[in-house]
Amino acid sequence: MAWIAGHEATTASRASLYAALSGTRLPKKETVGTLLRWWAGNPADEQWSSDDLLYAEPAWAWIGWLPADHEGRTLAVQWKDRYTRLVQKVESGRQFTPRAPRVSIAPPPEQQRVIDELKRLLGMTRLDDQLWLIFGSLTFRVESYLKGKTIPSDDMCWTIVERCKSFAPSLDYVRAGQRLLAAVEVARSARARDRRIARSHTSRTPMTEA
Repeated sequence: MAWIAGHEATTASRASLYAALSGTRLPKKETVGTLLRWWAGNPADEQWSSDDLLYAEPAWAWIGWLPADHEGRTLAVQWKDRYTRLVQKVESGRQFTPRAPRVSIAPPPEQQRVIDELKRLLGMTRLDDQLWLIFGSLTFRVESYLKGKTIPSDDMCWTIVERCKSFAPSLDYVRAGQRLLAAVEVARSARARDRRIARSHTSRTPMTEA
């Protein structure tokens, strides 16, 4: 995956590619197109001219650049159509889902695992007391994760691991990312659970005295 992300024909980031494979959320079409380009197609087989680059849709243009008899063309179109239908289904569901009332909750115990994973990664860099050296402008966001105020997104999980690996070469990028994502997924479920409980309490009608 790192090799694909670093290839000159790739526009999606390594973090986005790994986040898409985690299966926790709907990836962008650029990310799906990149994964399909290397699975169903092959940039080395593509045939295009400079004019093709001016008018092509970046996410899917490579399908048309494959030779007419390339076996990946049909497969790529099928998966593109599947992705399009999935996006329509997800967006349709969002349109008719009423927004739940906002409630305040304390960080659930399960969120501590996210904090522990972050501290473990930071400890490997030996710069855990100088976060700005690792994260720069992202430092405040990482600090909010460590304090249990918020939970990192999937993309941010991979970004954190990538930044830490630059200071800890022995860090296993894929395994560390998967561990952090697993902790984040559990924490999200726990927060959703606690929000449901909080909403159920606030929605109860208080009893009045006769």
